[in-house]
Amino acid sequence: MKILPVGRLALLIALFSLSLATSPASLAQALTPDQLTKRVEETSRALKDIQTDMKRLNTQMDNRAMLDLLQRVDELADEISQLRGDLELQASDLEGIKKRQRELYLDIDRRMRDLEDRSTGQSSTLAPVVVPGAGSSSTTSAGAATGGSTSTSTGSTPTVPTAAASATVAEEKAAYQLAFNSLKEGRYKKAKQQFSKFLKDYPGSIYAGNAQYWLGEANYVTRNFTQAVKEFNQVLKLYPASSKIPDAMLKLGYTHYELKQYSQAKAVLQELRKLHPNSTAARLAGKRLDRMRKEGA
Repeated sequence: MKILPVGRLALLIALFSLSLATSPASLAQALTPDQLTKRVEETSRALKDIQTDMKRLNTQMDNRAMLDLLQRVDELADEISQLRGDLELQASDLEGIKKRQRELYLDIDRRMRDLEDRSTGQSSTLAPVVVPGAGSSSTTSAGAATGGSTSTSTGSTPTVPTAAASATVAEEKAAYQLAFNSLKEGRYKKAKQQFSKFLKDYPGSIYAGNAQYWLGEANYVTRNFTQAVKEFNQVLKLYPASSKIPDAMLKLGYTHYELKQYSQAKAVLQELRKLHPNSTAARLAGKRLDRMRKEGA
């Protein structure tokens, strides 16, 4: 019958203990010198076997513990790899959301500018400029005094297109579009410089309000929050009739939030909801206020 290592070890220990339990005096009386020597040798071999088995058992236990540890390390490495993959995926999704949000802002602005361009074009067509000294002033016919129809005399002053004004509008549009393209392409430093120059060169432009807003947006995106606060405040101060007012108030509230100026953020966002309750910006302001309440800010 094959004895397992642990059982064999236990048997050897029992035999060795039994041999130790026998007193030397009784051994001397019961055994001859040869038998005593043989008994000592057997006991020594048993002790060596016990020591060998103990070493083997310790090695097996160490190996098992090492294998368990290595297996756990491999499992942890797999978990870490999975977590890194999830983190990279979330980072990619977040970047995609930011990109889509930026594109949405830019698309909305482009649509607003198209509407402004059409409005400006119609205004310039309906309002020709009279050139002084080009001819005699318009006169009414005699029938006007008696309630009849009026007519313009053949010597009326001619009208000419506003060439200089058209050139200025075209230059303004080109300069604005140049800065806007830089912003759209993510060249924020260049966009800041171009929008600042645009506002300096064309302070009364129909695009000035939008340019001021996008200057604040460029600073916000690059996390230059202190400057962003100044730029968004300029929109509110200088262009109160601009269509960008709700968005400027929203981003001003966001910027105060990033600066941990929570009381200012709350005040601006609450004012936005009060003044422009039906705007998208007001809805977003409500979400940020809810978030701040949950955060205890």
